Amino acid sequence: MSVFNHRKTEDDTFYVPKLVHQIDGMFHDGIYERLPKSLVDIVDIGNNRQERDVLLIGALTILSGCMPNVSGIYDNRKVYPNLFAFIDAPAGAGKGVLNHLRLIGKEIHKQRIETTRLAIQVYEERKAEMKSKNEDTSSLPLPKQKLLFIPANSSASSFIHTLTENDEMGILFSTEADTLANSLTQDWGNFSDVLRCAFHHESVEMQRRSNREYLVIEEPRLSVLLTGTNGQFRRLIPNTENGLFSRFMYYTMRSVPKFRNVFDQRDTVPGQVCEDLGHKMLEIYNHLVSNENGIVWKVNPEQQAHFIDFFSHFTKHYYEESGERVLATIHRSGLIAFRISMILSTLRWYLDLEKREIPDGLVHKMDLQAAMQITLHTIQHSLIHMADMPKNRELSTKHKRLNTFIDKLPDTFLRVDASKVGKTMNLSEATISRYLVQGPFERLGQGSYKKIKDYQNVNLSK
Repeated sequence: MSVFNHRKTEDDTFYVPKLVHQIDGMFHDGIYERLPKSLVDIVDIGNNRQERDVLLIGALTILSGCMPNVSGIYDNRKVYPNLFAFIDAPAGAGKGVLNHLRLIGKEIHKQRIETTRLAIQVYEERKAEMKSKNEDTSSLPLPKQKLLFIPANSSASSFIHTLTENDEMGILFSTEADTLANSLTQDWGNFSDVLRCAFHHESVEMQRRSNREYLVIEEPRLSVLLTGTNGQFRRLIPNTENGLFSRFMYYTMRSVPKFRNVFDQRDTVPGQVCEDLGHKMLEIYNHLVSNENGIVWKVNPEQQAHFIDFFSHFTKHYYEESGERVLATIHRSGLIAFRISMILSTLRWYLDLEKREIPDGLVHKMDLQAAMQITLHTIQHSLIHMADMPKNRELSTKHKRLNTFIDKLPDTFLRVDASKVGKTMNLSEATISRYLVQGPFERLGQGSYKKIKDYQNVNLSK
């Protein structure tokens, strides 16, 4: 029996592929065996497998916002490494370990703030000089406020303004997802559309009413790392319809019914490990900023074929089990996997190999393999979240019933045959008629039909 056989239930539920239930939700060791050494040091901070997994996801997300001028070509578009991730966990599950990850970007953040301070100092000196000469200072431009980490409790206009002043890049990192959820539910702070556009580096425009200032972000490069409870997740992303859901990687932590030895003295200090990587990332960041040509990562034909086969396989099976609602998540997971491979290869080249020039720009084989396996796990966590959304239960149930109806019919059949099959499934004649119209069938004549062979591309969820 295929591992993708669905969970059998009597009630209307979201059909989660059996593969999801056969894993414990945690990353397998093969992923960690392929990581660059600099990331292994970070994940070793974790006290258990769950903490190790979320440290990896969190570190990748923070690092994705620290790599200017790194890009690749995906689906005929230029894309950057930036990732969105959400770690949800009940109290006491250990998500607090993610707080250390801010230190990875701390030195870059400090340098950008210091750049702003120096620019303001020069501005004030120049302003004083102009005043002493009775010159008009109104044309003197104000220095831009440079940051790496962008506050989550911003208004929509402030958020866009901050991105425009920061070379259209930044990291939104909040350990309490409610902070962002509260902003997005306010008229003044609803920038959900900005987040959706930023994931694909699409331009964002806004005009302020007060001073008629026109703001535009041509190519946003935003990374987002959020942690919170499942309730906070539901407030932030209540459904899958607005597109924000499929842009995130997810990991759901479980409670650990064990009291940790809080006096255990380990060889490594979590904060120090992250801070050490932060100092290295500042050096890499400055080198990348000065690299006008940047790094353009690509994959060779063999890697491309493996990548396409991998995601085609899971697209087919997950679609068959759960319907079209999973497609956006799976399709964007391909992009996420490519972005992760760029991050891993950048780290491998700069830190493990201590190189500053990349001759061929080919993503390392191990990095692409690790990236695809990571996204496979995050897809499975996405499906579990999707299962908790009521509307998705209804839609996937309809999808499964129609798929079963299709499978029971021969390639060509009569309306009377369809009615017989429908009765075995307790379908009404009205439902059977709707299936014949909306489903993957071609009408051959009066009461005669045949299946459309390539019915994977037909909308089966209406």
